[in-house]
Amino acid sequence: CDGSGSHLNRAMQIARAGVPATSAPPSKADIFRAVASLYNDELRPYSRILKKRLVEHSDLPEFKVKNIDEGRLRALCEESAQLHVLKEEGGEWSVELISRAPTFVDVYDTRDIYSNETWAAAENYFRSLQGSKEDTLPGGRYATAVALAKRNLPFLAGFSLGRICHFTQIATSQRQLLGYANGRMVPFASSLSVVKAQ
Repeated sequence: CDGSGSHLNRAMQIARAGVPATSAPPSKADIFRAVASLYNDELRPYSRILKKRLVEHSDLPEFKVKNIDEGRLRALCEESAQLHVLKEEGGEWSVELISRAPTFVDVYDTRDIYSNETWAAAENYFRSLQGSKEDTLPGGRYATAVALAKRNLPFLAGFSLGRICHFTQIATSQRQLLGYANGRMVPFASSLSVVKAQ
């Protein structure tokens, strides 16, 4: 995508001038790189996911999702000759690359396509986490998938991040391997659903 430099470089310059680094918006080049990386992960670049990916690509700890102006972000996407903006349900929007066919995983697909062996390994793993320092995962599906991917778990080997998002969705909604407690994702036995039932 046609950009005039990285927002990180501009942010560093702004920081030296005494202005918070997070005031620098991402460039078109940053956006294109983020969208392309989501394609590689088989994740549809919804605006909320795109903003998270832009933050992940930033080296600035002060740069947060809340610092990204969504209106400005959408305008930059619409201005790009290499990106196409689509309206989604609920006021959401997403971005597609014009030059690349989408191969996204539908994270809301209710079909359980994973083997019994995979689920058995996952169940053993999540049970082993109970009471350990690693038993609490981030609250959202995407953040949980990122955390699980970083653990290099054998039963998720070969899965794209999009596939791990779908796996997490099924593990939560159908398999009852994961649940929620205090806004975080935990092994189901430690979730509020189990605690309230006891």
